[in-house]
Amino acid sequence: MTEAELRALFDEIDTNGDGRISIVELAEGFKAEGGRGHLAEEVRKAMAADANGDGVLDFEEFKTLLK
Repeated sequence: MTEAELRALFDEIDTNGDGRISIVELAEGFKAEGGRGHLAEEVRKAMAADANGDGVLDFEEFKTLLK
């Protein structure tokens, strides 16, 4: 994915537009995409990319998650 495509996806998942993806937004994003497997497990794995431990994913953490 290009940087622009990643940004567009990030912005789509960041439904409140605060520049961060919360666990709730992430879960909703997985559900919208027909998340594979157990949703809680998918979210847990994704939140492991939360490098600074603040409970949300910023764009840089999101990019790391998708690499």
